[in-house]
Amino acid sequence: MAAVDDCLHQNIFQKENSTNKERYRLLELYCGIGGMRFALNAAGIPYEIVAAIDINPVVNAIYKHNFGSQGHYQKNILSFTSSDIENMKIDIITMSPPCQPFTRVGLKKDIEDERSKSFLHILTILNELQRKPFYILLENVMGFEKSEARNALIQTMEISGYRYQEFLLTPQDFYIPNSRLRYYLIAKLREERFSFIESQQLLREMPNSSSYRFECPEWCHNKLTIYPLKYFLEKESGNLELYLIPDHVLLKYWSVFDIVDENNCNSCCFTKAYHRYARGTGSVLLSIEPSEGYRILQLASESEDTKERLTLLKQLGLRYFTPKEVANIMLYPDNFSFPSDISVKQMYKSLGNSINVYVVSCLMKLLFQKRD
Repeated sequence: MAAVDDCLHQNIFQKENSTNKERYRLLELYCGIGGMRFALNAAGIPYEIVAAIDINPVVNAIYKHNFGSQGHYQKNILSFTSSDIENMKIDIITMSPPCQPFTRVGLKKDIEDERSKSFLHILTILNELQRKPFYILLENVMGFEKSEARNALIQTMEISGYRYQEFLLTPQDFYIPNSRLRYYLIAKLREERFSFIESQQLLREMPNSSSYRFECPEWCHNKLTIYPLKYFLEKESGNLELYLIPDHVLLKYWSVFDIVDENNCNSCCFTKAYHRYARGTGSVLLSIEPSEGYRILQLASESEDTKERLTLLKQLGLRYFTPKEVANIMLYPDNFSFPSDISVKQMYKSLGNSINVYVVSCLMKLLFQKRD
């Protein structure tokens, strides 16, 4: 059982597929570990899963562990034809195409990257469909908005009769203590208007943004306060020693770690390389009283003796956030879990390639909201 404060999740996660509503037929492309599906649940959108597709066996195992195998396929998206999709009679498509062609640490080969082929294939299919999905939600890394792939996406939206809105959003915009700036596109068939006036400009906040802030529980009197990290941490500390930073890593990289304490209201973006590389892959947690910890850090920075410096640094109890804590910060629900045979490395990698569930749930609500 996750030890994240219960009130963080109890109001945003709802029962899957309310039986007294019409269900939308859902196709999850690049479904990963199921973040989009969790977001639909959180948004209260009634749906039935038609197909969830991913080619990666590790994330597929995590997905099936949480949702079961019904409608789930380990399949190359390039194998789909327009008639395959047509016959599914899809209402919603969600997708998080491979980000490596656009990420800041990649080669930025854009549409020339082999990993972009499946996405371009889906755009071609969308153009060919006679019965087009009513709704589309897409997520990718910052940088996608400047790519040729994005240009192809927008061209497809316009040719295929969609109205759309693009965003660059981070969980901090929703008062969640994590920096994870991402590109999003929501689209619906042109016959149905958005609840807001769409813009050709890329938006950096939600329309009527105060309506989408992550709600504070009763103990928080300042409604503009970002949650401190302590409410996302595991309370049961039996295995936390496993996540202490090894001495050789601590001594070599301590000065480049983003060190936070439980009272901090931000953390760096957790990437798929978290726990393997030190710089720019996610924050690490100070385990002792913050003022004492920062005093020790100052002493370590002044010490020229390696052994003395290591002795000082070990007093900090610096550790990695556990996979469950990373999932908590990304607002996965309490009942999300990993199969027992998934390694810690695989857990971090799968989370690093996933989405913030709460942010996407807000976009889902905005997508389905009707104009008065």
